[in-house]
Amino acid sequence: MPRGPRVACEHAGQPRRHRRAGVHRARFGGGPGGVGEGVPPVRAPARPAAAPLRPGGLDPLRFAWQLLTNVKFALLLVGLAGVAGLVGVVVPQVPAPMRGNPAARAAWLEAQRADYGAFTDPFDRLELFDVFHSWWFTGLWALIIVAVTVCTVSRFLPTWRSVHRPPKAVAGRFFETAHHRANFSHAGGTEAIEKLLVRRRYRVEHVKAEDSAEYLFAERFAWSHYGTFLSHLALLMLLVGGLLTVFAGFDRTLVIAETTPAAPIFDDPGPGQIFVRVLDSVRGIDPQGNIVDYRTLVEVRRGDRTERCTTTVNDPCSAFGYRVHQAAFFDDIGRLHVAAPDGRVLYDDVIDFENRTTAVPWLRVTDRQGNVVFDEETPQAATEPGESPGPEDDVALGAAEFPAPGGGGGFVSLPVAWRVVDGELRVLVLSESAPGEVLSPGMAAASGEYRIEFREARSIPAMRIDDMPGAIPGGGTATVQMLSGRDGRPYLFVSGIDSDNVELEVDQPARTPGGFTYTFGGRVEAAGLSVRRDPGDTFIWIAVGMALAGLSITFYVPRRRLWVKVTPSRTYVAGMAERTTRFGRELRLMGAELGARDALLPGDTEKD
Repeated sequence: MPRGPRVACEHAGQPRRHRRAGVHRARFGGGPGGVGEGVPPVRAPARPAAAPLRPGGLDPLRFAWQLLTNVKFALLLVGLAGVAGLVGVVVPQVPAPMRGNPAARAAWLEAQRADYGAFTDPFDRLELFDVFHSWWFTGLWALIIVAVTVCTVSRFLPTWRSVHRPPKAVAGRFFETAHHRANFSHAGGTEAIEKLLVRRRYRVEHVKAEDSAEYLFAERFAWSHYGTFLSHLALLMLLVGGLLTVFAGFDRTLVIAETTPAAPIFDDPGPGQIFVRVLDSVRGIDPQGNIVDYRTLVEVRRGDRTERCTTTVNDPCSAFGYRVHQAAFFDDIGRLHVAAPDGRVLYDDVIDFENRTTAVPWLRVTDRQGNVVFDEETPQAATEPGESPGPEDDVALGAAEFPAPGGGGGFVSLPVAWRVVDGELRVLVLSESAPGEVLSPGMAAASGEYRIEFREARSIPAMRIDDMPGAIPGGGTATVQMLSGRDGRPYLFVSGIDSDNVELEVDQPARTPGGFTYTFGGRVEAAGLSVRRDPGDTFIWIAVGMALAGLSITFYVPRRRLWVKVTPSRTYVAGMAERTTRFGRELRLMGAELGARDALLPGDTEKD
């Protein structure tokens, strides 16, 4: 099969000399014409070579050129790049948000001492914790780019000569020693074989006629030899594109909730600052309840210009030369408004639970007639500490509360407790008249005149807020849970702002005995947006296209060259192609097509 492109130059360190017809020498293995066996040169009387004039001392440019085109040096660079990449994968790397924060980076580095001990500081000085942003990795990358550039440039002239000035005259011995060869006798002579080659899309040239023999040169797809050059150029474009991405690119991820002010994307203020605001973030769900997409309507503002666009995971939108990608979706955010007793606004922003959750049971309660009186998530109202200092044996307390039958404004409260046992949430139904019964998901038990069914465990957003405005004096800490009611509407269950727990319905202000007013504005969606500018992606896409084109040409449009010697009694054909191909069989089949009975060898007519 044809060989693919090589990173290193095949003629590294040894410039080839090409002479005009009569003293031209071509080789299958190292010449620009291809790969295979040597084509014996057509020799001319040797001329005495004049001693070249060489200046004394070392030529640094020649040394650098020979080093950059040396195969062993290229393999060394590739090996070093591979080792560096392996180190960057095996050794923990500084997270991107900490890279520009000295305090955060120092704290992260201290955490690595538990694993690396005395090697932590040397690793840090060598930038092994930030390999892909280190000066030596960048230098190695730049050196590889220079080496590939030099190698690509050095290949162009030999490739051009091979395509436009191929050796057309060969010695007679070549027809006897070539790896791909055939000889046969046929009628029609030169004209017949020339017509056959033209039908097979060969370009045929008459080279010479001597000693009653006529010599032809034919080639097909000569331009395909540029395929390897194109592949080398694609590698160079890929490296340059990556370098542009690293040094001239921009990538910042923002988490922006609905109803919040626009967020700047640059750290430094200025007239070129860009602000991004989320107008609507949606999680698309089909009728079967499957998530089908995430999309966000964003507003991008620069100066007095504003653009609106919708971005999705697979279809980013563009504004002011930047692309906005949907990177994440969050729905564990609630809006809260807190007012002081004198009416001053103490807090008016979102509460981001930051993926902190707690497990609660989803209970269904029915009366004796089978009427469903409670069917929703049960909030955790309190915690009963266990004997151990940790939370592993703590018991959560709650109650299923619903209006009492017959009206009158009363409520029925059925107390329950739960904890995680062997990785499963278990619910204990508490009763004054009977011992408690432990339920697993799907089980039910009686509690007085009601039946309690533990449908399943639910994970709800929950967090502790240490500086909650209006929290009970002395504690200063409030616990907030966000649940969904029976009607599907969200509400907040807050502990620590009153002597009792407070339920905050959407847009229903609740005033505590301390005079503070709390208003839950509802659940808010947020989007994780990646704002990018990548000047190297154009180079990378071009490189991918060039690589595909180069490899396709190399493997599927192989170059073919052959030399023909036609004598009155016999025709000799020798070709140049990869040793692994069956080009010799193709030449013999051409003889059979011309009517030669002595062209084929045993096995030539068998199908591949």
